[in-house]
Amino acid sequence: MIGNRFVIPHDITPSNVSLKRNTHMKSILTAIIAAAFFTNAICQSQNSSKGFRSFEEFKNGQASLAINSSITQRTEGNVFMTGGITNYVFKKVKPKELIPQIEQELWGVECNGEFYINAYPYSKMKGYNKIEEMGFYSYFIGEPARTLNEQRSLGIVGPNDPLMGVCCKAGYVMKQDGTVKLLSPKMCRELISDNPELLTEFDKANLKMENVLEMFAFLKRYNEAKD
Repeated sequence: MIGNRFVIPHDITPSNVSLKRNTHMKSILTAIIAAAFFTNAICQSQNSSKGFRSFEEFKNGQASLAINSSITQRTEGNVFMTGGITNYVFKKVKPKELIPQIEQELWGVECNGEFYINAYPYSKMKGYNKIEEMGFYSYFIGEPARTLNEQRSLGIVGPNDPLMGVCCKAGYVMKQDGTVKLLSPKMCRELISDNPELLTEFDKANLKMENVLEMFAFLKRYNEAKD
């Protein structure tokens, strides 16, 4: 106060206060818009997948199909059969015309940094299986094929053998050329045969068909030795 007059400091005059408020509000709005854009980008990324039409695309990391949907794991109540596996499927795919291609034609997909192989091309079973590890040999768990040609191709039965009744789950290995084979102790031994130390340990383990995770462990060690 000067005499009988109030003096308003220059920096808090009504016009400057209004200007500062407007500037502050613009900053808040800008931050909100940026946050919304960033959140939306994350949501879009998490709800989308990249499709590989062939093993060559997968090997070269060049997905050629954008899928506006994420891959989700089946619930235990929605598996192919009792004792089956909870593999992965796409839901709410748009446009719907993509569904046959996704279910039967794609080689595999990438979603949120994970890779999945389409079971249909090698086994005629619908669904995707998560690749547990990618390396010199890649491997995963899936359902066994139930058709004769696919059983012969995968090595479930011999070239001249009849169709075999199968159930539940099996281990698979993917070779460097993209060929998928049933992982048996015999197959696993062949794959690691050029590593004498690992081979000796493998022979002592005396693994059976049901020892899938143990065979995966040998393949993992083989991959690490190859790196």
